[in-house]
Amino acid sequence: MNNTKILESTVKELQGQLQAAYTRISIINEELEKYKQKYRDGVDDAFDFKMKQKSLTELNYDGNETRGRYGEDESV
Repeated sequence: MNNTKILESTVKELQGQLQAAYTRISIINEELEKYKQKYRDGVDDAFDFKMKQKSLTELNYDGNETRGRYGEDESV
């Protein structure tokens, strides 16, 4: 009988710890999503800036990445 009570209290304690862990995991996942979105926005901003710079130079804006700074062929 005493072992049963000990086991029941242990199970209840473990269930409480598990619920607390689920709560912490949920909070961490929310923070992770915030950082992921911030990072994605940063990458998008950098990409847009790169395309803007290309359009200003007009040399490689057509997508020809094998041309050098002065238009020379660098694919060789």
